[in-house]
Amino acid sequence: MKKYLDKLKRNIHINKNLFVFLLVIVIIGIISGSIFSIIISGEDKDLVLNYLNNFFTNIGVNKLNYNSSLINCLVFTLIFAILLWLLGISVIGFFIILFLLFLKTFILGFSVSCIIMNFNIKGVVYAFIYIFPHQIINILVFMLISAYGLIMSFKIMRCFNGRRVLDFKNLFKKYIIVLVVSLFVLTITCLYEIYIMPKVLHIIVDVLK
Repeated sequence: MKKYLDKLKRNIHINKNLFVFLLVIVIIGIISGSIFSIIISGEDKDLVLNYLNNFFTNIGVNKLNYNSSLINCLVFTLIFAILLWLLGISVIGFFIILFLLFLKTFILGFSVSCIIMNFNIKGVVYAFIYIFPHQIINILVFMLISAYGLIMSFKIMRCFNGRRVLDFKNLFKKYIIVLVVSLFVLTITCLYEIYIMPKVLHIIVDVLK
């Protein structure tokens, strides 16, 4: 087992400076989403708050459609990951990857901020359960895919400019490993988000009534 983990670690290696850069993008996205939740119009805010109230009410009475929710979660999460990955093997993918990562964290920051604004002190607890650990893991996975996507896209651009010969076969092999590992982890977090997180929230909602 250790042999396979060591091999995986060698194949999945991220440049620390690039990871820090992506972390800054993530933080900016979360902060921007939080600010946006404060400045949106009253009608839009009411729509979001009604959705959250319905969501937590359904959790409180345990009326979630788990199978349908799991399919939706898997479709949106895995397709987003595959889209990031595919953009890495395109010349135009460099900037789109950064935008999509920003957009994903923007939505997360917006959601968390709305939960806290709607439920006040309780909202802090609800928001923590809503994002930890699955949403945090998802963001880290998206950062991993984005990092490799940016590296791949940059190397392809340099290759097209004639500055460097690209060992595409070896690079693509590592890139596929990143995708497979990422999809596996994201599938696990989706299962947690649909089947475990609502039950934890159900308990907390009952306790904090």
